[in-house]
Amino acid sequence: MKDQLDGKTYLQKLQTFAYLSLGIPLLFFIYIYLESSVDQLVEIIPSSYHVSLLVPFVVLVLLLLYWNQKKYKSSMLLTLQKPELREKLRLYQQASNMRFFIYGICSLKISIGFYLTDFEPFAALFGIMLVLFSIHNPNTRRIVRDLKLKDKYREIILNGLEIP
Repeated sequence: MKDQLDGKTYLQKLQTFAYLSLGIPLLFFIYIYLESSVDQLVEIIPSSYHVSLLVPFVVLVLLLLYWNQKKYKSSMLLTLQKPELREKLRLYQQASNMRFFIYGICSLKISIGFYLTDFEPFAALFGIMLVLFSIHNPNTRRIVRDLKLKDKYREIILNGLEIP
């Protein structure tokens, strides 16, 4: 019965991908931050260029996040047109995975900027990315809300029951 799926397993799959998307850049950032805090990190780019490097990084990250949000919203509109729960959940998983993949890419770009410059605003940007991760962390209530599930489908997700 390979095709068996329940709400609990589905949520675990979503969360695993999200946590991996967060965890990999976070490990890299922690290493860089620790090296920076004990003055072991050598800034590759001179301090006179830090702000001129920060601005393009911020603009690039903001553009990626904006595109990501638009893509996610359009994916949610597409899922609302599907009558079957399995199809809705399949599309939701794709959209959620893409969202967290882009969050991971943005976090990695910020970490690279911090590595190149040892400029503290990059650490603050990474903190903002952590907040985005936590706000959009997949959970049962978010799935129900984003997919606008009602009655039976809502109970399946909230209680982790088998998905028809």
